[in-house]
Amino acid sequence: MIVAGGLALVFLVASIIVFQAIGGLRGEVSRLNSIIEEQARVLEDLKSKIEAQAQSLKDLQLVKDRVARIEGQLALVASAKDLEAIAKELGELKAQLSIMQSRLAYTNETIALQVKSLQDKINNLTKSLELLSERLLFPVSLNDGVGDTVVILRKPTRIVSLAPSVTETLYFIGALDLIVGIDEWSDYPRVVAEKRDKGELIVVGYWRPSVEKIIASKPDLVIGVASVPSHIALKNLLSPYGIPVLLLPNFALDDVIIAVNLAGKATGKIVEAYEITFKLKLSINYAKLLSGKIEVKPRIVTIVWVNPLFVVGGGTWEHDILSIVGYNVYEDFKLWPQVSPESLLERKPDIIIVTSSHGLVTRESLLNYLRDALGDAVYAIPAVRDGKIYTLSDEYENMFVRPSPRTITSILILLLILHPQLFDVEAQAIPYDVSPKTIDVISIIKDKVPEDVLFIVERSLEG
Repeated sequence: MIVAGGLALVFLVASIIVFQAIGGLRGEVSRLNSIIEEQARVLEDLKSKIEAQAQSLKDLQLVKDRVARIEGQLALVASAKDLEAIAKELGELKAQLSIMQSRLAYTNETIALQVKSLQDKINNLTKSLELLSERLLFPVSLNDGVGDTVVILRKPTRIVSLAPSVTETLYFIGALDLIVGIDEWSDYPRVVAEKRDKGELIVVGYWRPSVEKIIASKPDLVIGVASVPSHIALKNLLSPYGIPVLLLPNFALDDVIIAVNLAGKATGKIVEAYEITFKLKLSINYAKLLSGKIEVKPRIVTIVWVNPLFVVGGGTWEHDILSIVGYNVYEDFKLWPQVSPESLLERKPDIIIVTSSHGLVTRESLLNYLRDALGDAVYAIPAVRDGKIYTLSDEYENMFVRPSPRTITSILILLLILHPQLFDVEAQAIPYDVSPKTIDVISIIKDKVPEDVLFIVERSLEG
């Protein structure tokens, strides 16, 4: 028995030693596996960097070739048509270089310096083109947003802007310093409001622009929008004074692109205009790509005023935005129709979006209005029943209601509000009052969207 017990003890001790050895071996194997996995990650990262660097070199060579070709073409320019073709290519190159620069973290210093050198060269080419533009682009004949032919004899140096969307469009193409007069609502970028308050800009009005103030500001170009009758009337009123009036189209989302190009040709900022339109188109296409991931699009009503009730109908840029993020329940109406509270019961929207009209309209005021009108039946409206009512305020409202390049940012804001899963955000994190104070869109999308899209968003909020 003693011998058996001794043997058992020896076997147990040996088993423990073997088990410990095996355990140690497993630990060593696990450690080696971790080292191998880490090395694999390092190699994969290195491979990605090498591939990115190789791609950057290819892209860089393509840009160099295009720049060299443009330099040759610029020396042979003979007409405005030639100049515009070069401006379009320069604009696209500027946009592509800014995207390349965002990838410089994966490239070496030599490539970064080459990109910087190319940017400087393109900027110099742009300046040369601008000097030529005064001789070749003007006088220019443009078809504006109401179908009129507008002739601008020389490159403008003093512009009156009759709408916030016009002011913002001029800002995006680098023509803000040409503005000498504005409407009462223009306040972006911030410097516009600051100059207005200091009396450095003449306020001429929006719905009823003052002819006397416009003439007093001595403009060589007035730019308004096609949807405002009084802006159309100014054409005849200012014609005897030799002041051309250009009306930018502002009925559809595509009009934002058209308006940027029109403003660029009217001011000689055609390279900048093509650069911005290139990025705007990419941003819209990206938003539509995100939209394609939405399994079920919600039925949406957007309320622009309460008591009486006015909503967004079809034939507007706002409708085009809603069509990307969901389904506009009033698309069969035109422009901004007045509707009844009872029609909300019939249309059964899943989402209600309210534009706050600079704080005059709130979520609560809408709910109180609907309760007074409909009683308990108001809860038969899915959006009310489920609490899916959101208010756009401050700059987020302005982006949505003004058809300028900033409008594209409002598409991403609505995608974030209505479909937060697209940006890996929990639905509970979305506030009911949506403004820059309550949700920082840039911080949420920064690492999730392409650089050209982020550029438009940051530019829309930087002023």
